[in-house]
Amino acid sequence: MVNPVQYHLDTENGKRIITIEPVYEEITGGDLFSTGRYLLSEADCGSGEIRFDGELFEWEWNGTKQLGDESIFRMVNFIREYNEPELAGYND
Repeated sequence: MVNPVQYHLDTENGKRIITIEPVYEEITGGDLFSTGRYLLSEADCGSGEIRFDGELFEWEWNGTKQLGDESIFRMVNFIREYNEPELAGYND
């Protein structure tokens, strides 16, 4: 994932839109390096983060509307399987 993406989360209480934004770090020569961190935000309802370390991940959410474990697992799988639309044609 290169660009922020809006994730549509279906819950018992209705649809929620969570923005997932990858965090990159600039390294020597100006190249960008993926940190494995993804910032989560929901319009005026909260923010959080998912952090990957290989296959393992950690997450936190500081929102008024909580995210259940199942919702987090769905977002984690979405991030792992996501192909950037404009880059999809360039994958080997």
